[in-house]
Amino acid sequence: MAAHTKRGSGRENDNRGAVHDLVYQEIRQSLMVGTFTPGEKVSLRSLAQQVGTSLTPVRGAVNRLIAEGAFEVLPNRWVVIPSMTEEKFDEIIHWRIKLEMEATRRACRNVTKGLITRVESINRKIHKVVEQGRDRKDLLNENYEFHFTIYRDSKSTILLPMIESLWLQCGPFTYYSLLSPKDLWDAKHHDAIIDALKAGDDDMAAKAVKSDIINTAKFLKDSGQYTQPKLRRVVD
Repeated sequence: MAAHTKRGSGRENDNRGAVHDLVYQEIRQSLMVGTFTPGEKVSLRSLAQQVGTSLTPVRGAVNRLIAEGAFEVLPNRWVVIPSMTEEKFDEIIHWRIKLEMEATRRACRNVTKGLITRVESINRKIHKVVEQGRDRKDLLNENYEFHFTIYRDSKSTILLPMIESLWLQCGPFTYYSLLSPKDLWDAKHHDAIIDALKAGDDDMAAKAVKSDIINTAKFLKDSGQYTQPKLRRVVD
């Protein structure tokens, strides 16, 4: 009887751990794709409602994300996106370029028809939204899927977490790229990446990724959007 109880408790703990990890991953990805904007105050209760769970796993996820520098906790226990400085922004972009170029090179060396099919499908969705002038709110998520579909195929367990960490810090600020002119989202750099993958040209693919990162970073810097201290939601 005692042994049975222990096994049941073990399974219960495993299930609880799985739920906690899923909640953490969901909130983490939401940060990377601009679901939360700079200056936006978020309560644990609102996060729990968003992910459809209790406060306990949300509290654990938020504590992990505070440790990673993705959230700051306010005196009233609400959380907020940390502020951004020009120096920090430049450093994030510098290392994004270095790491994402390398991940792209490795993915290109491992390229398969399946990878090309997946990224082409994602990119068609981006083209369709832009060409039809539809709501841009899903573009950041599609952009995330495009890039990380490639980076996962780098087969590197070292590069991927480092890239994710940088996206975690700058993701909320790239939300303001949705304010940009249409040509920032015309996916021409994505097209160049796909062409390079098809050609098996890892250097050309890496350079196209660099151009894509720089293009968005330049808009955010020139417009001053990357330092927005207060909530300015531009897409419902």
